[in-house]
Amino acid sequence: MSGNQCTLERFLKRKSPPAAADDSPDRGTSRRDGDALNTNHSTHHSSRIARHEIIVKSIIEEIGGDVFCILVDESADVSGKEQMAIVLRYVDMLGEIKERLIAVVHVQETSASCLKSNIDYVFNKYGLSYSQVRGQGYDGASNMKGEFNGLRALIMRENSSAYYIHCFAHQLQLVIVAVAKKNDDASDFFDMVSLLLTVAGASCKRKDMIRESQQERVKKDIGSGQLNSGTGLNQEQSLQRAGDTRWGSHYKTLKSLSNLHPEVIEVLQYVEKEDPNDAKRCQARGLMTYLKDFDFVFHLQLMLLILGHANSLSLSLQRKDKDILEAMLEVKLTKQKFQQLRDDGCDSLLETVYSFCEEHDIPKLDMEEDYIDRHNPRKKTNRSNYQHYRYDCLNPIIDLQLAEFSDRFNEVNSKLLTQIAAFNPKNSFEAFKFESLMELAKSYPDDFNSTQLKDLGRELLIYIDNVRADERFANLNTISELARLMVHTQKNLNFSLVYRLLKLVLVLPIATASVERCFSAMKIVKTIL
Repeated sequence: MSGNQCTLERFLKRKSPPAAADDSPDRGTSRRDGDALNTNHSTHHSSRIARHEIIVKSIIEEIGGDVFCILVDESADVSGKEQMAIVLRYVDMLGEIKERLIAVVHVQETSASCLKSNIDYVFNKYGLSYSQVRGQGYDGASNMKGEFNGLRALIMRENSSAYYIHCFAHQLQLVIVAVAKKNDDASDFFDMVSLLLTVAGASCKRKDMIRESQQERVKKDIGSGQLNSGTGLNQEQSLQRAGDTRWGSHYKTLKSLSNLHPEVIEVLQYVEKEDPNDAKRCQARGLMTYLKDFDFVFHLQLMLLILGHANSLSLSLQRKDKDILEAMLEVKLTKQKFQQLRDDGCDSLLETVYSFCEEHDIPKLDMEEDYIDRHNPRKKTNRSNYQHYRYDCLNPIIDLQLAEFSDRFNEVNSKLLTQIAAFNPKNSFEAFKFESLMELAKSYPDDFNSTQLKDLGRELLIYIDNVRADERFANLNTISELARLMVHTQKNLNFSLVYRLLKLVLVLPIATASVERCFSAMKIVKTIL
């Protein structure tokens, strides 16, 4: 269990009231008893604050004057207040990577300058300095992504070595959806899907209807020879809802919607006919109309393509044994797939759309005819349907994704990640590259002056021969394992400059989820408070 989770668990245990019969006053409770209860609550609150300060102080003492990375995420708590969580990532005395929640700050404004002011306050309160910061990590799917980009720039002004690195643990699908929603048509699509999931999955009965109807359809198709039977084929499906947490899957949601389209229509027909609520019946009627529209099918198939590419990459990046060089190659290939889809993928996409329309009796559009804007049908658009779906829908959505990828995996951090891979100890340090590690060290001028760079060069040559000859280092797989073993064998003392560079690598948030997990726990804490 992570330090954040342990801290929050202890907090919740302390906060839980004793199971006493007189735990809550009845209506006959005297004012004096009520005052005593209020005083007791105030005392407990003060005690919690004091314990929190002790915990944070111990974290700061463990860091000392060493370097760390700052991880920031935002979320509205259950009371609707915007909160910002601040987590520090650092390497302890044993070579262990630690991520510790030090503050959850109520944010009155979400501007970059306001976010920076809140971090300034926390830093000043605990005696931290921006000169110690060697990395930054933010949630790219956040509503405050633009503000986080501004904050990132402000921190880089304080310290040019505070590099932003994409966290491989972040679900790229969430970023893809958040970015796609900047396009009005895509935003409308996801809003309608969200409403559909609410209406169609509002009760167990409706969910059962979808499953039972799907089973009947599968049996019928197998009987007619349209489907093959066999182990693992044609398994029972349900309409998947994209989770509200950071780990939900929009890709699974859209796949299930595509596979269960007839069953979803049946449920909506049932709601329209049987639901006693007029508003629900109206929603079901509108959703049926939308699900039988060409525009819905186009955006469904487009987002399935985009999220399919992102899903493969996201799952790959989250593997614990992920090779960084392989990861960067996969990022490059994914960007190429997006570019190919933009440049010459529209026709094949339309073929998929037409096929879906034919299968589900949805009217197809003639791509040569004039496009009619559903929001303003009387206004002449001077565009064909093909031009609209390619240049107003597909291209802008892909352009947004390409821009996001270029931001997350820019030239600077891609170069850093490639250089970091030279520390990989797998297969007797076969990835070791002297030049890459020397270039990496030059990216940290505050940690290596010209004299220390020369000393580092000499150390690296001795270090690599030493660890390759030491059997204790023969079966290492990760850079974090390397750091721990260097401390255990005291090679961190013999190769102090190499270990200094290794720590700079380890504080970068290449793979972390702590800052996101803390918000799930924060909602529980806020509920109890």
